[in-house]
Amino acid sequence: METTILEDLGFTNAEIKIYLSLLELGESTAGPILDKSGLQNSVVHMTLHKLLEKGLISYVIKGKTKHYRATNPKNILKIIDEKKTQFQNILPELLSKQKTDEPQTVEIYEGFKGFKSMIQEFIKGAKKGDEYLFFSIYTKNLEDLDPVYNFYKEFDKERAKLGIITKGLAPIEIKEKFKGRKKIKFVRFPIPTNISIFKDKVILTPWEDKQVSFLISSRQLAENYRSYFYSIYNKK
Repeated sequence: METTILEDLGFTNAEIKIYLSLLELGESTAGPILDKSGLQNSVVHMTLHKLLEKGLISYVIKGKTKHYRATNPKNILKIIDEKKTQFQNILPELLSKQKTDEPQTVEIYEGFKGFKSMIQEFIKGAKKGDEYLFFSIYTKNLEDLDPVYNFYKEFDKERAKLGIITKGLAPIEIKEKFKGRKKIKFVRFPIPTNISIFKDKVILTPWEDKQVSFLISSRQLAENYRSYFYSIYNKK
């Protein structure tokens, strides 16, 4: 008989042997159980006690001798149900301790149209009060970015309608590009550029050689950039 399933349920080899022996013997004293199971006397008596505790065997005393009998095998189902209930009781705590691996992805967009599509994807699912942080877009040839700056002026209106809080950092030399925009702070020292952070996403727009943009989904990266942003923003 295949007994692997009983082992998987937590029964020891001795418990399995004695329980099966009693199923076949019917009512029996310890002697025949000892002979049929092939186990040592001390192991048999210790195991009989464990099976009694589990409710898988019972006994009656005749004279001064215990006569053992296996209970209905369906009682094993009750043990399984009890274990399932016990596990369900601790499941919430186990789930609370679980460290989830969040997916990290990178999407690549090309050209100005791709850039605009990326921005819409970036704020997808935005809620009132969410923060949009950015290190200003910046290249050597600032005139090349005029369409981008004009786009962001319009994009400011869309973010405002959604209730998004926008804050930015930019080099002092491009202050004129942000005329009329609020919550932008300007610095006279080198800072990263072409980076935006929103919730668990980061966008990088390195446009010096080619108009390629990257949309990165990474909680850790977003938190690192957010922390760095505020280390500068809160000092100004």
